[in-house]
Amino acid sequence: MPVKETYWEPHIELMSRKEMQFLQLKRMKHVLKYVYDRVPFYKKRFDEGKVKPSDLRRLEDLRKFPFTTKDDLRQHGVPYGILAVPRARLINFQMSSGTTGRATIYPYTRRDIELWANVMARQLVCCGVRPGDIMVNCYGYHLFTGGPGTHLGAQRLGVAVIPWGAQRTEALVEALRERRATVIAGTPSFLYHVTEVMKGVDPERDFDLRVALCGAEPWTPAMRARLNERFALRSRGGGARDYYGTSEMIGPGAGSECFVEQGIHFWTDHFYLEVVDRETGEPLPPGEEGELVFTHLSREAAPLIRFRQGDVTKVLDDGCECGRVFPRIAAIKGRADDMIIYKGAKFYPSQIEAVLLKFPEAAQEYQIVVDKTGATPLVTVRVETDRADEGLEDRVRSAFLNELLVRPEVEFVKQGDLPRFEGKAKRVVVKQ
Repeated sequence: MPVKETYWEPHIELMSRKEMQFLQLKRMKHVLKYVYDRVPFYKKRFDEGKVKPSDLRRLEDLRKFPFTTKDDLRQHGVPYGILAVPRARLINFQMSSGTTGRATIYPYTRRDIELWANVMARQLVCCGVRPGDIMVNCYGYHLFTGGPGTHLGAQRLGVAVIPWGAQRTEALVEALRERRATVIAGTPSFLYHVTEVMKGVDPERDFDLRVALCGAEPWTPAMRARLNERFALRSRGGGARDYYGTSEMIGPGAGSECFVEQGIHFWTDHFYLEVVDRETGEPLPPGEEGELVFTHLSREAAPLIRFRQGDVTKVLDDGCECGRVFPRIAAIKGRADDMIIYKGAKFYPSQIEAVLLKFPEAAQEYQIVVDKTGATPLVTVRVETDRADEGLEDRVRSAFLNELLVRPEVEFVKQGDLPRFEGKAKRVVVKQ
């Protein structure tokens, strides 16, 4: 195990697998009884499924219990329809981004906020952030969870935070230089946009950046390589690291990469992890790709049982050089609902990005237009570039054919023509 590795809670993170399973089972038994006794929605759902909390005797028994879906939450009136505590106990609300439909509000008690700060501190340490660092937080500060959650964890860890948001990009470059920031947090698409306006900046000389915290949207190894290079993160022993969480879970704070950068460690002491077949709902073994499902083991205001998150991933359960007990998940490929089916081929926006990043003359910013107004659907990839030569379109389309087994149309637009977003980049536009 590398001497350089540091842990936020070594008594938890370095447990044996048997000790972790004992802790999970204890917490799972508690949370099932907790929601059955306190949340009418879950009492009715369990009774309809002819299961009771006492039916859980081992972790594998969780599969007997019904799933919770986003539609369930909307139909039963989140935040109050699934509340397990009196409203007077609530001290905070946050909101989902509405990626798959109408945004949903989630409630927090004081204990939930304490939990959030703690798991975020663990996440930051895992990514390589340390007390005394200076962080520029480019996630949004509003009802979405990215900015507030990252800020909470950084303060708990002892990191000085500059609450910037995704705005004033040129001024941000100056702030990185003047404040000697060592950490930058934001969506990969926004951080890449920052590198596009770094005119005349030598990142090794002018910056002290060591770690980039990238989350809220899928990204690719090629994007990691570009951020590492353009911020000179490797020269200071760091890197661009993936970290994960959703509003339904708690916000960011469900897991992150370590220095090995081979998957996201998932905090299964607080969020029990399953990956299931999207069609059958059956749990899948490690290595098989499916839909991520989680169960809260520690939330107080509104715990969710077997919530179908919709993110597509797989479990990597072969241990990690960092020594943490937590299983890893592969980088999120996309939302199950994001899958595009075109001429019989199935692909995700992240796969489009992976192809485009092979072409230095094509900017990272892109948009996928799915036009369903005609007799047959048409998919066009709009790409920003100021260096499109005569053969670039054919080369890009051929690369799409090699990787995706289909050739969508390609349209080049000028740099800056496509929209930028403060939160998650909205890559797909559907015309109906």
